[in-house]
Amino acid sequence: MNDIASRDDIKVFVDAFYGGMKSDDLVGHVFIDVMQVDWTHHLPKMYDFWEMLLLDGSNYKGAPMRPHLEINQKVPLTMAHFDRWFEMFSATLDAHFAGPKTEEAKTKAWNIAQTWAYKLQLINEQ
Repeated sequence: MNDIASRDDIKVFVDAFYGGMKSDDLVGHVFIDVMQVDWTHHLPKMYDFWEMLLLDGSNYKGAPMRPHLEINQKVPLTMAHFDRWFEMFSATLDAHFAGPKTEEAKTKAWNIAQTWAYKLQLINEQ
């Protein structure tokens, strides 16, 4: 397998990840039922986000924590949500890519999941 090297590679893993995630009992319903995500709008944002993190892209504009705060107001997010998200994200990467950039993507995803879960836990405890 090749490593992540281009925006096209990012599209492959983002599309595969969200394609599989939609049917997950724990996290899928948050996107489908709770937030009713418009995938034609969401996926390009995710391409930009991961391209920024992995390939120094400059197209991403936004505040990624804000949507998670909005979700958390509708359904409290727990560590289980973030653990499952990371498990699926990591498995998707492993199914399509291998190499240092792929490992970097997993490390960044792990750090994001842990940080956001911690911040939301503090909010939920208030």
